[in-house]
Parts: sequence; structure tokens; C-alpha cells
Amino acid sequence: MSRNKIVDAAIKLFSELGYHRTSMDDIAKEANVAKGTLYYHFSGKGELFETIVNDGFAMLMEKIRQELAEDAPADRQIESIVRRHVELFLQYSELVHIISNEITNGIEPDILERIVRRKRDYIAFVADVLRRGHEDGELNELPYELAATAMLGLIESAVLHAVRHPETGTDKLHATINAFVLPALLRKK
Repeated sequence: MSRNKIVDAAIKLFSELGYHRTSMDDIAKEANVAKGTLYYHFSGKGELFETIVNDGFAMLMEKIRQELAEDAPADRQIESIVRRHVELFLQYSELVHIISNEITNGIEPDILERIVRRKRDYIAFVADVLRRGHEDGELNELPYELAATAMLGLIESAVLHAVRHPETGTDKLHATINAFVLPALLRKK
């Protein structure tokens, strides 16, 4: 229970103040826990930040895996990835802000290395979906990791725009992202 309160408070503060301007005292106060409780769960701010980012990537991968049906055509899988990312990024916009803005903002080198490795694993996961789509004859042959990186970057940027401009609406967001992504990836028949 306390651990979840700490993580939620840290997500909020890292998103609002950034990694460096957020102290462990701030997090303890926001979570309404004693500082000792904070250090019982996390050895320091770096470990807490790493946990948040790793848990975020793990959640995304698991939700996407659940969403993808092995026998679905590639275009449906891509639409599913886009839809799920948009939904999760909107639901966890503070976490997305942290991952996109704070990930290289002076984080301790060993922690940054592990976070970057986790992000590469996630990109490789999406690249594998694209690779399988090509092997099935449905997607263009592309540098898959670069294509996955570009697709995820587009989704992330579009969602951050939508968070700042709620009038955009989810349907318009899905349609716009798919209008860019699908024609680039789908093999012309």
C-alpha cells in the first residue's frame, strides 16, 4: 500500500518538477509517508525513478501483448498497437511525460544505462511485430527498429499534443496517427 502511494507521488512530482528538482522529502510529503518508509521501499531517488520507468515499459508491453492476436492481419495489429498506446499514454500521461522528458536529464549513469536498455527492449518488441508482418507478406521491408522508433515517437508526440489540447479527441488522434503509420508500413496490394 505505502509503496503504491510512494510511486504515485513520485510520478506526479517527477512529471511536475522534473527529476532533479524533486527530493525524497518532497515525495515522502506528497505520499504522506515517513521518510523511513520511503527508504524501506527504495534506496534512493534513482532507484525509485528506475522502478517507475521499468514498471511503465513492462505494463505497456504486457497490455500490447494481450491486445495482439497472433492470427490477426498486420494492419489490425498495427492499429491495435496505436490504439493501445494512445489509451495508455492518455491514461498515464504523467508517466509518459517522465519517460519522454526526464529519461536523460542527468540520471545516474548506471541507472540511465538500465533504463535505456529497457527502452531498447521495448522498441525491439514493437520491431518484432513489424518484422513478423513483413514475413507474412503484409508489411513493407523496413529497418524494423528504426520504423518502430519512428512509430512510437509519432504516437508519443501526438498524445502529448492531445494532452495539452484536449479538444483534439481520441478518435481524431487515432485516425491521424493511423493515417501516417499505416500507409508507410502496409505493403501495397
